[in-house]
Amino acid sequence: MAINTNKTKELVICFSKKVNITDNPRLCINGTEIDIVTTFKLLGVIISSDLSWDWHVAYTLHKVAKRMYCINYLVRSGVPTHDILCAYCSVIRYVLEYACAIWHPGLTKKLSQDIERAQKHCLKLLYPAVV
Repeated sequence: MAINTNKTKELVICFSKKVNITDNPRLCINGTEIDIVTTFKLLGVIISSDLSWDWHVAYTLHKVAKRMYCINYLVRSGVPTHDILCAYCSVIRYVLEYACAIWHPGLTKKLSQDIERAQKHCLKLLYPAVV
């Protein structure tokens, strides 16, 4: 397997406050220095060097906010709730649940509440009398 050095990144995970990451020698492959990054996206999941899920949840909520316009537009157009619910599951819910077995156990209370807030906002659009 040939490594594409243009797409290869180095993510250093170190929790020590005393260690400066820039002091370590740079990783070289075939004479090309590999870039050091603090976050990267791997199969749609953003992993950060501090192993927190802040970046991933922010990215996910940004995607959901853009797609929520679709749900709002369907509601204002008078589309039946069953059809809007189908659109919600196929356009928004799968984004919120993608790879959740990996990142959900590591969520802080605040991040979990942010995700719940997005889901409740969609629920409020679908069923305004209930919420």
